[in-house]
Amino acid sequence: MLLHGISDARAAVQVLSDSPTPAVFGNGQRTVRIQFHNPAAQPAEVNLRFRLYQAGGSTMMPLGEAQAWKSITLPAGQTLMGSLALQLPAVRGETAFHVVWFDGESKLGAARISAFPEQLLKPLSGLAGEAPLGLLDPEGQIKAALGSVPADELKQAEDVAASQARLILIAPLSADKRPAGLAAAVKKKAASGTAVVWIQPPTSRGPEPVPDAYVVAEGAGHIVIAVATTISGLPDSPRAQLNLLRLAELATGKKRLELPADPQP
Repeated sequence: MLLHGISDARAAVQVLSDSPTPAVFGNGQRTVRIQFHNPAAQPAEVNLRFRLYQAGGSTMMPLGEAQAWKSITLPAGQTLMGSLALQLPAVRGETAFHVVWFDGESKLGAARISAFPEQLLKPLSGLAGEAPLGLLDPEGQIKAALGSVPADELKQAEDVAASQARLILIAPLSADKRPAGLAAAVKKKAASGTAVVWIQPPTSRGPEPVPDAYVVAEGAGHIVIAVATTISGLPDSPRAQLNLLRLAELATGKKRLELPADPQP
C-alpha cells in the first residue's frame, strides 16, 4: 500500500549533473558533489543506491557492485545537495566515469565525472630545461602541487634577477608579501630569454577589462600574466594544474596562441 502524499520516485526524483563535468584525480578515494531534485508537487521518498561505471569507447564497465547510500524524503520542488566518496582506479589520461543512481532496483539517472592521472605538472621539468624552475611562492600556493618537480625557491626581486632558471613561476602575492622592485626584475629577466608565468592576486576590476590571461613579449622572452582563478585549488584540481601547464607552455614558446580554425564544409 502506498503512503498518502508520497509520489512515485521513479517518475519524480532527478539526478542533476554539474557543468562543467567535475574533475578529480584517479588512484584513490575522491569526494564528488551530488544533487537530487524533486520537481513534483508532492514529497518523494527514495532508497538511494549507486554503482560506479568506467566509460571506454561505446562500453560501460561496472566497477564493483551497487552500494547503498541512504534513504531520504525529498520535499516537493526541493533539491538535495551532498557529497559522495568514490574509490577510483589509476588512469593514464582523462577518463570518464559514471555514477548511476537507483531507488531500490529502479534506475533514477547518472552523473558523470572525469578522472585525471596524478603528476600532471611533471612536464614542467622538461619546459624548465636543465636547471630547476624558479618559484616565487611565499605563501605556498603552487609549491604544494609541484610534487617531484625540482624548483629553486626565490624570495626577493634580487633572487628573480639573479636566477639561472629558464622558467620562473610567480604565485599570487598579497600586498605585504610582494617584494619591492618585482616588476622591474621580471622585465629584466624576461628580456634575457627567461620564460615567466606571473599569476595575479584577485583585485577589483577597473574601468578597463583585463583578460584572464595574456602574453607580454619582453626582449628575447615572454611573460604570461594570468588571474588567480586560473589556478584556483591547484593541489586538488586537475583543470587548474592543466591551466598552469598551458601557461608555462605559452611562456616557453612550446605552444602559441592561434586564430580559430575555419569551419569544415
